[in-house]
Amino acid sequence: MGRVEEHMDKACALLREGKLRDAIKEYQSALNIDPQNAIAHKSLGSIYYRLTMLDESIEQFKMAVEHNPHYADAYYELGISLYRRGKFAESVEAFKQAAKINPNFHIARYWLGLSYYYMGRLHEAIDCFQQVLEKEPHVVVARYHVGIAYARLNKYNEAVREFELFLKDVPDSAAGYYNLGKNYYNKGDIDQAISAFRRAIEIDPSDERSKKNLAVLEDVKTRFF
Repeated sequence: MGRVEEHMDKACALLREGKLRDAIKEYQSALNIDPQNAIAHKSLGSIYYRLTMLDESIEQFKMAVEHNPHYADAYYELGISLYRRGKFAESVEAFKQAAKINPNFHIARYWLGLSYYYMGRLHEAIDCFQQVLEKEPHVVVARYHVGIAYARLNKYNEAVREFELFLKDVPDSAAGYYNLGKNYYNKGDIDQAISAFRRAIEIDPSDERSKKNLAVLEDVKTRFF
């Protein structure tokens, strides 16, 4: 076994023991011997991410994909670090590369959708989320974000449809019922909105947003209907 492999194996053992900073030293030793070792760069980036050292993680992931341009996992983790750093335009490119290298990397496409969403590119976000749902219907959080994106586009009928579908899979989601209520209200259906807010509060009695909306709508209904 070569010295690089010895350092890599030691790093893996230290990671299993939760000794992250000691593992960093071993990966750095491996890179001193083999600076182009993409796996070591990616592994080092993953540790930095766990330590919330985002700039350092980004640097290591970039080194990993520089030395191995076909490293889908490194592009994905680069995208995550960039996303957490608020660099959405850059995270878009990283997630695109991950999905291009591995078309079955659906979680990368999901994060691509989130990046588009926070850039305000809502139609592209919806497209990404729907592609994920076509291949991985169990990733129901993607449907939740489709609903959120439609709501931002003022497409309340579509938003209601998506939240109804989401709640079939996650019936105990107070956030799902809160958003369903908001969109029913925005499309003018006060009774359905009240029902959704009530259900949200049943699930989560501390849901102040739903309580406030419910109080307002019940007052409106008492006064005007």
